[in-house]
Amino acid sequence: MSRAGSWSALENSAARILELDKVLALVAEHALTLPGRQALLALHPASPEALAGLRVSLKETAACMVLVRECGPAPLSGIADLYPFLEKIRFPESWLSPRELLVVAATFAGLERVGAYRQQVSERVAGLFQPLAEAFDGIESFAPLSRLLESCIGGDEEILDGASLELEEIRRRIASTRQQIDSRLHAVLGDPELQSYIQDHLVTIRNQRYVLPLRTNFRGAIPGIIHDHSRSRQTFFVEPLESVSLNNHLALLLQDEKQEELNILRRIADRLRQAAPAVRLTLEKIFALDQLQAKALFGARIRAEAPELTATRGAGFSLRQARHPLLAATLPAARVVPVDIDFPATRYGLVISGANTGGKTVTLKTAGLIILMARCGLLLPVAADSRVPLFSQVLAAIGDGQDLSASLSTFSGHLLAVKAILEKADADSLVLLDELGVGTDPKEGAALAQAILHELKSRRTTFMVTTHYNDVKSYAYEEEGVSSVAVAFDPATMKPLYHLQYGVPGLSNALLIARNLGFSPGLIERARELVGESESRTATLAARLEKRLAHSERHEKELLALKQQARIAGQRQARLAAELEAEKEKIANQAREQVAALVREARQKFKVRLAELEAAKIDYETARQKLSSAAVVAPPPEISLGRWRGAFNQTRAEVEQLLPAVERERAEIDWSKLGVGARVMVAGQVKPAQVLALEKSGQRITVLLEGNLRVTLSPERILRHLPGPAPVTAVKISRAAGDLAEDQPGKARLGAAGVGRVLNLVGKRVEEAAELLPSFIDQAVLAGETQVEIIHGHGTGRLRQGVWEILLGLPWVGKCFHPEAAAGGAAITVVELKG
Repeated sequence: MSRAGSWSALENSAARILELDKVLALVAEHALTLPGRQALLALHPASPEALAGLRVSLKETAACMVLVRECGPAPLSGIADLYPFLEKIRFPESWLSPRELLVVAATFAGLERVGAYRQQVSERVAGLFQPLAEAFDGIESFAPLSRLLESCIGGDEEILDGASLELEEIRRRIASTRQQIDSRLHAVLGDPELQSYIQDHLVTIRNQRYVLPLRTNFRGAIPGIIHDHSRSRQTFFVEPLESVSLNNHLALLLQDEKQEELNILRRIADRLRQAAPAVRLTLEKIFALDQLQAKALFGARIRAEAPELTATRGAGFSLRQARHPLLAATLPAARVVPVDIDFPATRYGLVISGANTGGKTVTLKTAGLIILMARCGLLLPVAADSRVPLFSQVLAAIGDGQDLSASLSTFSGHLLAVKAILEKADADSLVLLDELGVGTDPKEGAALAQAILHELKSRRTTFMVTTHYNDVKSYAYEEEGVSSVAVAFDPATMKPLYHLQYGVPGLSNALLIARNLGFSPGLIERARELVGESESRTATLAARLEKRLAHSERHEKELLALKQQARIAGQRQARLAAELEAEKEKIANQAREQVAALVREARQKFKVRLAELEAAKIDYETARQKLSSAAVVAPPPEISLGRWRGAFNQTRAEVEQLLPAVERERAEIDWSKLGVGARVMVAGQVKPAQVLALEKSGQRITVLLEGNLRVTLSPERILRHLPGPAPVTAVKISRAAGDLAEDQPGKARLGAAGVGRVLNLVGKRVEEAAELLPSFIDQAVLAGETQVEIIHGHGTGRLRQGVWEILLGLPWVGKCFHPEAAAGGAAITVVELKG
């Protein structure tokens, strides 16, 4: 619309010249409903004030195009405009005929298909664009009404027997009465004494009553009522008196049938009348969805995009890779050559020149049509990074303006069109002028054209003009704010290339084309001599500029291709480097996991062996004490558990050296806050460790690693202090007193992974265990432990039995069990504590 809010006759003329109606007709071809098709054909360009709505419309159409491409179009066929039917039953006691109800039923069936489609694509729609999801909201299927119509109306426009119990009973009685009538009449036809009176042996109907065809001599032999006769009066159609009462009864039943059918139609109309508001709303949604989908399908057909829209040309605009929509819709993609139409902020006009059939007029129409299509909310045949302004007016004078009825020549008609445009054109207008100043003396026509262009530029009007006049080309080349553009032409093949070359005037190549069409060389040479010297110099200069520009464009394309190849090679190299680094990390992690698994397995075996050695030592001591009075027993072999642990730790350290180094950033540690129970990260370890003890000198730290492995380290091995449970009071030990003592019977310590505390009772008597266990369990409960571990060894089993009896008598003990054999088996009891 124009700024005045109306679609003016001049703008309507421009839309007709640019063939907007043909574009809308192609869009409407994709509509599946009659109202959708009619609405698309009636589309008018909106005003720039509707910019926000148009932007949403383009995004919604683009999202719908993606949806259609991925999931197929919505099944909208078969959905009719029910507005006239709903208007017909607006008042009570009104109804629709069975034929009309079949149309309603087909529409409801279509709505059910749309509902199924909506369920199928709902998740994809929500992920594309919210307004697209809203386009499906509010569409009801009216399944109960659809079932009602299916049960009442048959495909042959008849009301089905099952529509009501009353109708079913009436029709049963009608069938029975007809059978009785048929039997009586066939009895008459079969009577041998009446054969001479019967014309044809059949039962027929006249005036809705069953009759017999009799000859003229039937009177007196077969009494009855004459309802009709043949044209020759040789046959009379007679209702015998014996069937009159049955025919009367049948007539009454038929009236009852009609009345019941009417009642059924009224009941259906009542149901439709109640649902009418929802039906209207749903149909509005359906027809809007049909228009949206048709726009999307047309957009896919012309390979369109949703570029940026602007209310005015502002800082300039650019229609990149623009294609004429009619050509894009009807020709293969390879045959449609795109053009770049660029208007920087300081450029107001383009003067396009070049050979005939080179694409000058098509370029004008392409620009104008794209603007009008944008204002109609259609996707545009341009690159996605284009900027498209919504000019308030698109004014065009293209083609022959001759009007013989008004005694106007071509030139006069053209001038009147240009005059009307000059009266309307302003800074918010796009003006398209084809062959400005043509049809008169070239000098005067060129001068008039330059004056018109100067006037448009002074108004800051955006314009595009085609010309063959060298003076107009020179004006465009020299005038600030106006650019000369040539349509490319290949003189070797004598074929246009269709794309635009900015900054150079185009050659008309009239003499070259004439020579190629077979004109004699002498004639061509004579014409060349007649061309003025200045005109010849201009043409020569233009030819040189065109060749230089073509050469520059070729080099620019080659440079762009090289840059693209370099970018692709760089991306490939970066991707390969990342894949190599990921593979190295994967191999290192696998090696770490394998070695860690070996360490865990060795640690479990060591633990079991250690428990066995401790138990063996106790058994040996017991046996020695029993035999000490009978004979002298040799001292037991020295079993140094500390030596075993030292050897295991040394072996573990050697194995850990095989692990790939893990570089970790060393964090600042507040040693004053580090105490027993704190969680720390140790160099070379993947999982956190727990601090067991700190030396007074601060030079050595004893930690518990994964798998209940205790080691003493220097502070440099500690990487960071991790957040975790508050540390308990630190147990300071003196280095002079030696290394941290080994586990001693009766002493509590941290247990295996998953168990917080351990009590070693190996070598203790049951009485001693009875003194130690209650206080140990109480301390564990106060410390918030949920499990503890009691080491009692195998031995004779008395200590283990006594431990179980003591534990089961304590109030905080929930359950006792032995761990797996690999974790100690029957030599250890795990106790679960109650909360």
